[in-house]
Amino acid sequence: MPMVDSTTSTRQKAIVEAQGVSKQFGDLEVLTDIDFRLSPSEVVCVIGPSGSGKSTLLRCLAFLEPYDHGSVYIDSQLLGYEDSGGKRVRTSEKRVDEVRAPVGMVFQHFHLWPHRTALENVTEALRLVNGLSRREADEEGMAMLEQVGLADRAGHFPESLSGGQKQRVAIARALAMKPRVMFFDEPTSALDPELVGEVLEVMNKLAADGMTMVVVTHEMGFAAKVADRVIFMDQGRVVESGAPDKLFRHPQSERLQQFLNTWRERHID
Repeated sequence: MPMVDSTTSTRQKAIVEAQGVSKQFGDLEVLTDIDFRLSPSEVVCVIGPSGSGKSTLLRCLAFLEPYDHGSVYIDSQLLGYEDSGGKRVRTSEKRVDEVRAPVGMVFQHFHLWPHRTALENVTEALRLVNGLSRREADEEGMAMLEQVGLADRAGHFPESLSGGQKQRVAIARALAMKPRVMFFDEPTSALDPELVGEVLEVMNKLAADGMTMVVVTHEMGFAAKVADRVIFMDQGRVVESGAPDKLFRHPQSERLQQFLNTWRERHID
């Protein structure tokens, strides 16, 4: 039976909604009958052990990974597929881009152009996709770099930036496209421990400013502090879902209790 997210108010129109989403890689089923609903200004953190399907879920919600069964809607528009003569068929990449346009995504790795400055990395899509002039794009790009605390690094190339700075440039690049929702896929897992805080600080501010967010993360402190809802996944399924205080203090499943106990043991000073 699919687990329905009942903690989100049905009175709000969902920005992102998944119904019965499943995904297989060969004979391996990595997502099983996932239901998910994301409302405006909601912050959802997805936690779970490695290999539990967290990143695959996020990629399916953005159709970076096609899902095999079920449906994903963004602003009530079906993503990735359409009905043709009673059969479900893949839509064009152009249509996929149109439907997922409200979504910005930040990955574990930064994917910055090494031969372009921080500002140029941010403004590339503004000019090529949105058609802004260089002056307009530079003004918008500088505003985004200012937002993530990197205006003074605008002219620097990625090789001269720290990992945390690179990730903040990647966040600025995503924000420049004016997304309505941001997906973060393990945004701090590739960073040295001392650099994690500067990225989480930017994300915390985005949440405080009302940005709708889905964050796949191992940062339990961040999830407890910032999330409106936490989803715990294991073996491709949603095991528990609820407010962070409830989930972390009063886990209902033995599997979540085991996961939290293991995490606490690893983070004892």
